[in-house]
Amino acid sequence: MNERLAEAREAVRSTAAAMAAAGLVTGSSGNVSLRFGERVLITASGVPYAELEADQVIEIDKDGARLSGTGEPSSEWRMHVAIYAQRGDVHAIVHTHSPAATAAAIALPALPILHDEGKILFGEALPVSTHRPPGTWELASAVVDALDDGRGCLIAKHGAIAVGATPAEALETAIKIEEAARLYLLSRQFGPSGTPRN
Repeated sequence: MNERLAEAREAVRSTAAAMAAAGLVTGSSGNVSLRFGERVLITASGVPYAELEADQVIEIDKDGARLSGTGEPSSEWRMHVAIYAQRGDVHAIVHTHSPAATAAAIALPALPILHDEGKILFGEALPVSTHRPPGTWELASAVVDALDDGRGCLIAKHGAIAVGATPAEALETAIKIEEAARLYLLSRQFGPSGTPRN
């Protein structure tokens, strides 16, 4: 168990570092988690990802109680726990504050997906959750509703959420969400509709 736990912690830590290196977060914003049996491993609150140690990936139960690890779990642990409870297929979650996706989450009721690859991944649009205060069960519920059975969604006035079978898969989806938002925002510069010609 200790070896499995150490490997799982390192997967979360390395994904969080890669998330920061990709420019999807700054400092300690956002978070990464991994389902670990009936428990959840999640990045610690307030620790910049470039400095995050494996033991600062916190093991919590479904009520947010810390079982092991150094520090306090991310304030958004409720959102992660709620997604895992709703989606048995989800084993990893990456929550970013990437610039274009966050701008879209501020300005749009849904993010139109305009490019072919994006449509394969996300369909016609990425939903935006109802706005609720950060770190609350109300936000967790709103995100679960917006995510539904998809690979990701935007969190109103807040950022983006991406899910997957592994932390690496969830991170790749988060990168694709940011790409889709950037392409939408860039396309708006070429015309008022932001819609490509047929």
